[in-house]
Amino acid sequence: MPDSAHGCTSEAIVSRVRSRITTGEYPAGSPIRDGAVAKEFNVSRNTARESLSLLRHAGLLVQEPNRGFFVRTFGIEELKDLYRARRVFEIRAVQESQDATDEAMDRVEAAVVRAETAPADEGWADAVEHSMSFHRAIVGLLGSPLLDEFYLNLLARLSTTFSRSAEPGKYHSHWANPHRDILDRIKSGDRHGAEGLLRIHLDDSEASTLDLARSVGEGR
Repeated sequence: MPDSAHGCTSEAIVSRVRSRITTGEYPAGSPIRDGAVAKEFNVSRNTARESLSLLRHAGLLVQEPNRGFFVRTFGIEELKDLYRARRVFEIRAVQESQDATDEAMDRVEAAVVRAETAPADEGWADAVEHSMSFHRAIVGLLGSPLLDEFYLNLLARLSTTFSRSAEPGKYHSHWANPHRDILDRIKSGDRHGAEGLLRIHLDDSEASTLDLARSVGEGR
C-alpha cells in the first residue's frame, strides 16, 4: 500500500529487497533493519516493517524478538521440499507447453540466449539471473500471474543457499546447455522428451544444492 507521506509502496520495497536476497547481496542470516529500509526508501518505519513482514510471510525472512528481521537460512529437508515444489510447477508447465503463447515461448528463448552469450567470468548476480530467468520463463508458459509470483518467492528462498557457494557464478553457469536442450524439445513438440530432460536437470540441481548446503553447515 502507498506510504502516506511519500507515495512509495510496500510492494515496490518487497520487490527490491527480494531481488537483493536472490542475488546474494543480502546473504542468509544477515540482518535487515527496518530503520535502514525506511531511510533508503524514504518511507515511514511502519511501511518498512510492513514490507519486511510481507517478506517474512513469503518465507524469505525470519523475525526474532527484540532483534528484528534476518534473511532466512534453510535446512536440508526444507530445501528438498522446495525442489518438490519446483518439479510440480516446471514439469506441469512443460506438459502443457502446447497451450503457451508465442510471447511466453519467446521469453524462454531469450533467457536461453542470454545464458549462452554470457561472458565466462560473469559475476554472481548475472549468473543467477541467467539461470533463474530460464526457470521463471518455463513456469511463465502456464500463463498464471499468481503462480509466477509464488515461484519467484520459491527461487528467492533457494538463492539463500546458492549464494553461499565459493564461486557462485560457476555454480550456475554450467546449467546453460541443459536449458537449450529442454527448449529445443519443447519447440519441436516433444514434451515427453523435454520433461525427461527437465527432471534430470532438476535432480542434478537438487543434488548440487544439497551438497552445497551440507558444506556450509546447513545440514540440520
